[in-house]
Amino acid sequence: MKVLIRNTALDGRPLEGDGEVFTGETVTDVVHAMKGATLFSDQRDLEDYIDMVLRNAKMLAGVELAVRGDTPEEKAASFLDALIKHGLAEAQDDKPARIPISALVWQGIDAVRLSGLTNMLNRPVVARLAGELGWPDAARWIEEHPKEYAEGVFRGFVVDPQGGKS
Repeated sequence: MKVLIRNTALDGRPLEGDGEVFTGETVTDVVHAMKGATLFSDQRDLEDYIDMVLRNAKMLAGVELAVRGDTPEEKAASFLDALIKHGLAEAQDDKPARIPISALVWQGIDAVRLSGLTNMLNRPVVARLAGELGWPDAARWIEEHPKEYAEGVFRGFVVDPQGGKS
């Protein structure tokens, strides 16, 4: 996965075609690469780095980014998603790899999404709701595969004809 993080003007406006590309196999790897390129951030963990960027975006450019998630993986996915939605980043991959899952798992995730009862980045609530809505296979998969779930929320899921990870 490759993500272009755009440089910004002093008013916080993203500059087209100007920035740095960060790569990684996962969204967490990309955010770690961003963190590694930042001066004086080597003693902070990933969540501290994300918080620092959020504070700086608000203080220096007046840009408020909302990041959600319970795990570092979910927060990294939400962070990159917020940057992309605000035009501060751009996914460079032509076709980001989607997460393969079984049809039953997809149906459970989609049932929760369509219910509108929670933010899909709130993994524990999504798992609970999947079970409550009658999709125990999806609930179990979400609980057992937190990293894959977070990646799928960001990059998308694809139903694997062989059943996907279950």
